[in-house]
Amino acid sequence: MQQIKFILAAVAVTLSLFAQSTEDRTVNHVTFLGNDAFSHRTLLNQIELKPPSLLAFSQVEFDRRLLKLDAISLKNFYHSKGFLEVAVKDSFEIAGNEMDIFFIIQEGKQYFLNEVKVNGLTALKQKTVLNLLGLKKGSPYNPVQINTDLALVDEAFQEKGKLFAQYDIQQNITDSVNITLNIEEGADVYIHNAWVTGNTRIDSAYIRREFAFEKGDLFRKSLMDRTKRTLLQAGFFSAVSLITHPIAGQDSLVNVEVRMREFQNRGIQDFNFGYEDIEYVPGVISLTGMGGELRWTDRMILDTKNRFDASGSVVMPSEEGFVYPRFSVDVKFSNQRPLSLKLPTQIKIFYQQFKNFGNEEGPYVRRIGFQYSNIFRWNRKRSFLDMGFRVELFDESEAFKDQIEQRKFKVHLHQDNQDNPINPTNGNVIIFQMDAYGGPLGGNRSYTKFDFDLRQYVSPIKNVTIAGRINAGMISGWKSEYDQYEPVLFEKFYLGGSNTLRAWKPLQFMTDTNESGVVYPLGKTAKVLTNWEIRFPLVWKLGAVLFYDGGYISENLASIGQADIQWNRGAGITLNLPFGPIRIDYAESLADPSVNQFHFGFLYAF
Repeated sequence: MQQIKFILAAVAVTLSLFAQSTEDRTVNHVTFLGNDAFSHRTLLNQIELKPPSLLAFSQVEFDRRLLKLDAISLKNFYHSKGFLEVAVKDSFEIAGNEMDIFFIIQEGKQYFLNEVKVNGLTALKQKTVLNLLGLKKGSPYNPVQINTDLALVDEAFQEKGKLFAQYDIQQNITDSVNITLNIEEGADVYIHNAWVTGNTRIDSAYIRREFAFEKGDLFRKSLMDRTKRTLLQAGFFSAVSLITHPIAGQDSLVNVEVRMREFQNRGIQDFNFGYEDIEYVPGVISLTGMGGELRWTDRMILDTKNRFDASGSVVMPSEEGFVYPRFSVDVKFSNQRPLSLKLPTQIKIFYQQFKNFGNEEGPYVRRIGFQYSNIFRWNRKRSFLDMGFRVELFDESEAFKDQIEQRKFKVHLHQDNQDNPINPTNGNVIIFQMDAYGGPLGGNRSYTKFDFDLRQYVSPIKNVTIAGRINAGMISGWKSEYDQYEPVLFEKFYLGGSNTLRAWKPLQFMTDTNESGVVYPLGKTAKVLTNWEIRFPLVWKLGAVLFYDGGYISENLASIGQADIQWNRGAGITLNLPFGPIRIDYAESLADPSVNQFHFGFLYAF
C-alpha cells in the first residue's frame, strides 16, 4: 500500500511539473524598489530577466532560478560599489501568461577606502602593488576586486622569482575602510631541473631546445610564458603546460615539468566557412568575402619535422564589381627549426583563378607562383615579421599565351596590440609593407612599393569605441610602360569601396574612359587615406557606426596637400555575429552630396 501511495504521489508531482512547464510565462515588467544610488537602467543591465522593449526581437521567458541569480548579481554589483551591507529580496506577481518582477533593495551605507598599508615588501614597490590591486584612497571599497586582482600581484612576484609568496588581507571597517595587506615573499626560487612528458613522436631534445630557461636560472614567469608560446608556435602541439614541483626540504629550488599534448599527425584538420581575406588586389585595403576553406595537414610529413598543409578555398567578394567567386589552392611546407636553426621557414606553391574587376564577360585570370618566407611570430601569433621572396605568373588568356612574370622581395611587419582582432575596443595596430619588384630578381617590371598603416582604438565610455586609421603609400621606380599590366594586376593605389572612401564605388574614386567609352578605375602611385569611426550598440545584436573618411591618390606623395583630401561622411548598421559583424554603410561626399553610395561589407572597415 505504501508503494502504491508513493507511485501515485510521484505521478502527481510529475504531472504537476509537466503542466507548469507547458505554461511558459514571459517577463512583462521589472521594478526596483529602494534604489537611491543607481538608476533603473543601470540595475537593469545587471540582470538577465528583462522586460520587452520596443525594438526587442523576442521576449524573455521567466525562470525562478534566473530570478535568484539576478538577485545575487544585483547584490554583487552593490558590493563592488562599496555597499557592503546591501540586502536584495526578489518577488513576482502572475498576470495571465506574464510575470511582473520586483527587487526590494536595502542599500545601506556606502563605504570608501581610507587607508592601505602593505607590510613585508622587498621585491616590489608598494605603488606597484596598489596599482595592480586597483586600490585608490577615497574610492568606493570593492572587496571582490581585491581578491580577483591578487592573482596579478602573485604574477608580478613570480616574475621576481618569488614563487611561494603568501598573502593575508585584514580589513577594518568603521565609518570607512582601512586595509592591511601582509605579504610573506619567501626566498628567491631557482630552477633545479626540467623534464618533458606527454611527447610520443617529437623527441625531448627538440623540445628542450625551445626552453627559454636553463638549470640554475631564477624562476621568472616571463620565461615560462615564452617557452610555452614558442612550443605552441612549432605547430606540433595542441597544448603545453608548465608545472612546478617543489623539492622536499628546499624552499629555493623547484623542478619544472613541461607537459605536452601532440596534435593528430595528419588528416582533414579544418573546414571553415565565414569571412576570408582575399590576397589579389594590393591597392585595395582588406578586400574580404564570404566563402569556405578545406585544409589537409600532415604535421610530420615522412616522419620529419616538416609540416605539410594543402588547402583549397572558394570565396565570393563582397565588393561591387567583383561578381565571380575566386578559387585558390595552396600547398605549404614549413619548419620552425630547419637544420637546427631557429629560423621559422615556409615554402608555398599557389594557384588562383578569378575574373577581374568589372570584367564579367572576359576570360578568367590565372595566377600561379612560388613563395619563400621566414615568418617570426609573437603576441599570441597575431604579430609577425614576414621576410622572403615571391615569383609568380599572371595570365588572362585561355592557354597562358601572354604570361606576365613578376618577382619580388618582401618585408612585412604587423604589430597587433588590439584587444580583439574581430571587434577591437582598445589598443593599436601598426602595419608596414615593402615589396621590391624586379631588380636583381628579374621579371617584367622593377619598382618598389611601400605601404604604412596605423590603427588606434579607444573606449572612452562602456560599449562605445572610437576607431581611427591613418594610411599612406607610395611607389618608386614606376614606368609608364608598366601601365599595360595594370588592368590585370591592380598594383597601383586605388580608393573607393566599403573599406576606404565609402561615398565612391569600389576602386572608382578616380576613373578614366577608354576608346570604347568604357569607364575603368584609375590608379596612382601615391596614396593618403584616413578613416574615423564611432561604434556603439543599439539593441539585440545590432550596432551602429558613424564615420568620416578622407583620402586622395596622386602620382607623388609630396604633392598631396590638405586641400586635396576628399572627405565623405556616413552611417552604418552592423549585425554582430559570433564570427564578426556584417554591415551596411551609406556615405556621401561632403563636397558633392550627389556622390553617394551604399555598401555591404564583412567585418569592420579596419
